[in-house]
Amino acid sequence: MAGATVPVRPVPVGDLPRPSAPRRRQWVDAAVAGGLYLAAAAWFMWLAAAASAQGVITGEEASVAHRDAMAIAMGWQPSVWSTNVAGQLFYWAAGLLTPEYGLLSPRPAKAVATALLVPLVFLVMRRRLGATRSGSAVAAVAVGVLPGVSMLAWLAIETPLDTVVGVAAVYVLTSRRPWWPLGLVLAGLSVSAYTAGLAWAAAAAVIALARVRGPRDGALVLAGVVGGVAVVVWPLVWWNNGGVVVTGGGRAGPDPGAAGTHLAELVRYLAVDGGSYYYFSDLPMLGASWLAAVLVLTLLVAVVARLRELAPWLLVGLAAVALYTVSSGVPGSRRVVALVVVLALGLGVTTDVLVRAVREHGAGRLGAAAGAVVTVLATLLVAVPSVDHTLDWRRDTVAGVPALPRDWPFPTDPGATQQQTLDRLDRDLRQGLLTPRQVGDGWGGTRVLALLFLLAERNGRRPALGPDDVVGYYWRGEGECGELGDC
Repeated sequence: MAGATVPVRPVPVGDLPRPSAPRRRQWVDAAVAGGLYLAAAAWFMWLAAAASAQGVITGEEASVAHRDAMAIAMGWQPSVWSTNVAGQLFYWAAGLLTPEYGLLSPRPAKAVATALLVPLVFLVMRRRLGATRSGSAVAAVAVGVLPGVSMLAWLAIETPLDTVVGVAAVYVLTSRRPWWPLGLVLAGLSVSAYTAGLAWAAAAAVIALARVRGPRDGALVLAGVVGGVAVVVWPLVWWNNGGVVVTGGGRAGPDPGAAGTHLAELVRYLAVDGGSYYYFSDLPMLGASWLAAVLVLTLLVAVVARLRELAPWLLVGLAAVALYTVSSGVPGSRRVVALVVVLALGLGVTTDVLVRAVREHGAGRLGAAAGAVVTVLATLLVAVPSVDHTLDWRRDTVAGVPALPRDWPFPTDPGATQQQTLDRLDRDLRQGLLTPRQVGDGWGGTRVLALLFLLAERNGRRPALGPDDVVGYYWRGEGECGELGDC
C-alpha cells in the first residue's frame, strides 16, 4: 500500500527476501517476542497450577509423561498407543531437568514448551506475512488466549507440541536461508510428536516441492524428506519389542464414510463446545460462537488482502480439516489445534491491513493514534471473552468442579490423594509387604510401577523396584493380554 508506515514485504514461497530492517528493529522484535513468551509461559503455568490443585493425574498423563518417557529410554514400547516418540522424549528430557520431579511436574514443563507457540506466531507475522508489530502482536495474543490452545497447554500429553514444531517447520521452509529444507525434518518431528502433525507435514511437502527450481533444490528436498521420515521411523529400530509408529489411536485407518459427522463435530468444537476426549472444558476452541464467526470473517479478509503470503498457512488449515474429516479413532479438539493458529494469523493480517489503512489516511500522530486504537480493539475483541471464560474455568477447576477424570485403575487409599497412595505403596514395597506384581495388579499396571521408580530415582533415592520389574510385569501381563489387546 502506498504511503504505509511499514512497507509490506511480499513473501512468496520459494522467493523469500532476507529481512532488511535495521538491527535496532530486529532487537525490538526480539524483545517483543521474548516478552510475549514470558507472558504466555506465566499464563499457561497458572492454568496448570489450577488443574494440579486437585492433585489428580489422568491416565494418559501417567502414560505419556511418566511411563512412556521411561520406556523410550529403555528401548521398550509399552503399548500400540505409545507411538508419539518425540513427545515421549520431551517428557524424558523435561524430567531430567526438573529440580523436584513429581507426579504433576510434567504439567508446568508442558506449559513452558507450549508457550513457544506465541512468539513463533509473532515472528511468522513479522518475517513471513510482512506485518507491523501491531498486527503481529494481536495474532500472538490470540494464540495464547484462545481456549483451543490454552486448554491443552497445561495438560501433560503430546499435543499441541506438534503444533509448536509444525509452525517452526513451515517458518523454516519459507525462509530464503540455504538451510530451508531442514523444515522437512522439523515436519517429521511434528508427526513424531503427535499424529495431527501429519497436517503440517503435508503442507510442508507441498511448500518444499513448490520451491524446487533445479537438481540442487531437488536433492536438498529429497535429503530433507529422508531426514523427516527417519525422525518418524527410527524407533522401529530402537525398540526391542517390535513397534508401531504414527497410527496410535487412529490405527483403524481412514474412515471417509464418517466425513459428514466429523465436519459437524469440527464446527461444534470450534464454535460451540470444545469438550471432547482430553479437552477438559466446554469452552469452544475459538472462545465463543460469535468470536468464531469473526475469526472466520477476518481470515477471509486476510486471504483477499494477502493470499500469496498466507498460502503456506492456508495449506496447513486445509490439511488439518481434511485429515480430521477422514480420520478414525477417538475424535476431539486436540486434533485440530492447527486451525487456531491459522485463524489467529488471519486476525493478525486483518488487523495489520486496518492499521496501515488508518495510518495512511491519518496525519502524523493522529494516524499513529488511530492505528493504536485499532490494535487495542482487536486485542480486546479476542482476549476479553477468551480470558473471561478461561478465568471461570480456572476458578471452577480449583474448586474441583468438574473433577479431572480418574480414568485409569489406580484406587487411592481412603481419604488419601494419589501422591499419598504412591508414598504408601513405596513404603510397602520397601518393607516387603507387597511385590511389584501385586502393586501392578492392584494399582494400574506398568504406569504405577514406572511412577514408583521415577519418583524415587529422579529425586536421588534408591527405587523400591527396578526397571526390570516394570518391563517384567509388561511381559507377564500387559504385553500379552492387557494394553496391547492381543488376546
